[in-house]
Order: sequence, then C-alpha cells, then structure tokens
Amino acid sequence: MKKLFLMLMAVAALTIVSCDKGNKGGESSQAAQEEFKGQVFEGANFTMQYPEWMKTTFTSDNIMNAADTVDRDMKMDATFSDFPCKPEDFKKYAENMGVNPMYKDYKFEEPVIDGDIMTFKGVKDEEAMTIFVDYLGEKAGVAGSFKYPVAKAAEVEKVIMPVIKSIKLKK
Repeated sequence: MKKLFLMLMAVAALTIVSCDKGNKGGESSQAAQEEFKGQVFEGANFTMQYPEWMKTTFTSDNIMNAADTVDRDMKMDATFSDFPCKPEDFKKYAENMGVNPMYKDYKFEEPVIDGDIMTFKGVKDEEAMTIFVDYLGEKAGVAGSFKYPVAKAAEVEKVIMPVIKSIKLKK
C-alpha cells in the first residue's frame, strides 16, 4: 500500500507542473494510428490504445498501468490530471524531472516536443525510461512513462508515440 501511495504521489508530482491539443502529428500520426492496433483503456476522462501484448496491471478512473506479457520487459503508466502541463511549460517540466531525487541516477536527453506532446528519455544503467506529457486542453492532460531495457529500446520505442497519440479526452 505504501509503495502504491508513493507511486501515485510521484505521478501526481509529475502532473502538477502545468502541460493545447491541436494537431497531434498531422498526417504521419494518422498513418501511425491506422497501423497501431491495440486494446483500449477507457477511463473516466480519457481513452487510449496500448499494445495487445501488454496486460493491464492497475486501473482506476484516471490511471492506467500495464506490463509486457511477452519478453520486451516494458511497463507503462498514464495518469489524467485536470491541472495539465501546458506546452509553454514543457521544458521546465523536463528540467524539474532532472532534479527530482527519484530520478537522480537517470541521464536525461533533451525533451522532444511535437505540438502538444513532449517526450524525453532517461537512462540508468541498463534501464531506459521515456516520460511523456500530453496536453489535452486547459483542464486536461495525461502524463506517464514507459520503462524498458536499453537492449530492447529500438523495438519498444516504436510503440511509444502511437500509444501517446491514441490518447483522447472523453467529452
């Protein structure tokens, strides 16, 4: 219970820094979405697709966690917030992650900003973590992470943006 609480607090801290869902990648993102077929998580405020080879490990109205059921050793989490990180604050958000004691051993790369989505990757020993923030509007955003072995990064990283771009705000 204590671990779950700490994890939820860490995710909440990630979403506190404020994060416009316009075009989420244009035509190329549309093509990627058509190629990406997965299972659907439907929460109280957002929906998203994630790979069929993953199993849901925890869900609530605003949180979805899943883990790999094959051999990719990937874990992911996504949390909705009504205090989203706005695109103009993305870089500050990434900087704050770099000084967060929980992630002090990770070496983070520069953030990649694609419209209303920011991703940035950190590596610690043989583990990689890609953190994302998806701004869905003034009072809506989803933040989360993907954790996976560095050795399987090329395979796993192919699904990260399609998963993030599948996130939709429920009306």
